[in-house]
Amino acid sequence: MIEKLDEFDRKILQYICSGVYSYGQLEKLCNAGRNTVYRRIDRLEKKGIILRKISAFPDYTKLNLSAVVIGLNVKNEDLDKTSEFLKDLNHVKFLWKTYGTHDILSVLVCDRGGVGNTIYDLKQALTKIGIQPLKFDASTSITWEKIDLSPL
Repeated sequence: MIEKLDEFDRKILQYICSGVYSYGQLEKLCNAGRNTVYRRIDRLEKKGIILRKISAFPDYTKLNLSAVVIGLNVKNEDLDKTSEFLKDLNHVKFLWKTYGTHDILSVLVCDRGGVGNTIYDLKQALTKIGIQPLKFDASTSITWEKIDLSPL
């Protein structure tokens, strides 16, 4: 069932998707009482519409690290096994199952000079557990940038 959101919920979501705000700041931005804002956010969390989580994207280049995006296509019967395997790898920081060009997208973080070895080691590890990717694409030297996700 798709959750119906009213204009007030959308306004809260617009602000929390574009930055970090205290309840007091949201109260002013949304022109509502602090308790109202708190109750709405609590309801959105309980319904699973928002997830309270702190994320940080470091500048990997300043840490002498590289982020590598790996796109994989695997047989349908290997999809869960592959994603579970990737979840357990220390250097896999993000993982998505997708419907598009790739079945699985992952972001791995490694030493800047070890990108080639990281990609090679991942291919070898997949082979070792019996996964033969139908497609294996790697993008390196990516940068992170915060973008505005608020509705147009």
